Amino acid sequence: MSRLDGTKRASLPDRAFAYVDAHGRRRLPIHDAAHVRNALARFNQVAFENDAARERARRRLLNAAKKYGIVPIGFIPGQLQDEQKHATAGRLVIELGRNGAPGELEQRLRSVLRDPALTVLHWSDASGAYLDGAGKPVPLPAEGDPRVVTYLERHGRPMTALVHDPAILDDADLAETVLAAVRFAVEKERGYRQVQATATDAAALPTGFVTLLMTDLEASTALLNRLGDRYRDLLNDVRGILRAAVSRAGGREIDARADEFFAVFERAAVAIEAAVAIQRALRGRGWPGGVEVRARIGIHSGRPTLTDVGYIGLAVHTAARVCAAAKGGQIVISGETRAALEGSAPAGIRFRSLGRHRLPGLANPEALFKVEAGGLLAGSPRRGRRTAP
Repeated sequence: MSRLDGTKRASLPDRAFAYVDAHGRRRLPIHDAAHVRNALARFNQVAFENDAARERARRRLLNAAKKYGIVPIGFIPGQLQDEQKHATAGRLVIELGRNGAPGELEQRLRSVLRDPALTVLHWSDASGAYLDGAGKPVPLPAEGDPRVVTYLERHGRPMTALVHDPAILDDADLAETVLAAVRFAVEKERGYRQVQATATDAAALPTGFVTLLMTDLEASTALLNRLGDRYRDLLNDVRGILRAAVSRAGGREIDARADEFFAVFERAAVAIEAAVAIQRALRGRGWPGGVEVRARIGIHSGRPTLTDVGYIGLAVHTAARVCAAAKGGQIVISGETRAALEGSAPAGIRFRSLGRHRLPGLANPEALFKVEAGGLLAGSPRRGRRTAP
């Protein structure tokens, strides 16, 4: 097929293109047989303004194929499959829009999406975990599990997790419609107090001596500037990795704001295991635009005060300062966390003493240790001013 240069393209009338958008931009030239074949191959790569525009372009393309005697083998099956997917999404919207008994969301999703093992989990702020319809914590799929988790958020906070066969949402347009319908149904159930996960008392969070884990992303502003709107999807993926690791280790999420994340564990050892799992997962993931995503992780053990709005106290501030002392890709723990292990460090994990350092806002120097394990980034953390031994 000869290349269509700018001058020749400009000389063609609008009818020589299968798609002309509302701004006059012309796509999918169909003025000769070669370009018709190319348009057939590229049709599903075009972002149409709406379904009506897509349908008009499809008809023009098929008429052009008929004119040049081209049998669109491979195109028609693809369109039929696409129409079937959109029909599934439409049926789901109708099903979820009906008034039903509490807990019917999961059954309706299983039926419409044809995944009999699909599970709907609802986030509990009080428990810091995803709960099933009976209000019981449910572990997310382990690494290597063939089932995947799709997360829905509300105002940047976790709301619902769907555990499902990855094939049912492999189409981006279908997934967007399905998740919008699910979000609507969940919001409606919440409005009628039908989601039992929200009824858990804040007293479910651990008290006394606990271990706090905090993370944030290194160079998050640079990532936002580079990725633009795609940064939102990246941040959702990062939160998914964090939540999965914390859940599997038996921890509880406390808060997630922008690129920051806060969780609590009853034991120091499992907090460290979760942190190592997070760093390995982030390093092993392919990110959009080839960017590198690195999280700082700080861990501190102490006795924070539990209130109706979460934990407060010096232990919380110390955990934040320890997190800020790390570089992206690293894990730094306080002396209190190191002491809390009492010789029961997780297998394959070592600790390198960084000495005592004055961290911003803290009156006394804090002993810091860098976590070392296979798959973690090497290098020295950034720290506050070191004190004399």
